Amino acid sequence: MFPSSLQRDFRLGLMTVAIASGCTAQLALAGPTWDVDYTNDALQTAATAQIVSASLSPYINIFGRLSGYGFTGPGDFVDMYQISINTQTMVSISTAGGSLGGNATFDSQLFIFKRKGGNGNRVRAVALHGNNDAAVGNQGSRIGDEFDSSSDYTVLAPGFYYLAIAGVGSNAIADDGSLIWPDLDTAGSTVFGNERILDNWGGQGAVGEYHIKLHAVNGFVPSPGAIALLGIAGLVKRRRR
Repeated sequence: MFPSSLQRDFRLGLMTVAIASGCTAQLALAGPTWDVDYTNDALQTAATAQIVSASLSPYINIFGRLSGYGFTGPGDFVDMYQISINTQTMVSISTAGGSLGGNATFDSQLFIFKRKGGNGNRVRAVALHGNNDAAVGNQGSRIGDEFDSSSDYTVLAPGFYYLAIAGVGSNAIADDGSLIWPDLDTAGSTVFGNERILDNWGGQGAVGEYHIKLHAVNGFVPSPGAIALLGIAGLVKRRRR
């Protein structure tokens, strides 16, 4: 897999950037580190996503690498992780750098899905949010509030979620064969996935090293749009019982 010396250089580079911007390395990488992808590749479907056992309390730093085509297998253009949310939480998910943290050596995209269904091969990923560029001139990504473009946080109810990272040129494909997010071109925009079911991924996107920073904030006040969305979700759940 990826040489340990280069993994170390990538992390040291992130620390150097943090120090240069007036932050300490300790703050830049606060919270547990998850870097299993370097030795056991995170795959790209709900059934094969890598389960992150580290707790989001309140940070997780996920390190990994998209390597593109290898000598065997279908290639490595998407990494997908399963995370757990215990209480309704406002979460920042970023490779945008700066105050949000995270980084990527390529033009990244971030996606969040809700887990649906049972265990094993029966689980499905329901598309919630996607983002390409965090802001104009920033090729890093961040999942924000689709109802408030100025917000860097999204509200997640308790449950299991899939976090996916891919380079520009890779696309999430729905179970009907169409693109889940056909347009992510507006910088700073978090786009709703309309709760479509992920089938697989297509395209050969940009690849490289990444650091995804997750930051959970409790005791928040959701935006009116987020409250409405959570209310609708609760109503649908009650009707299904």
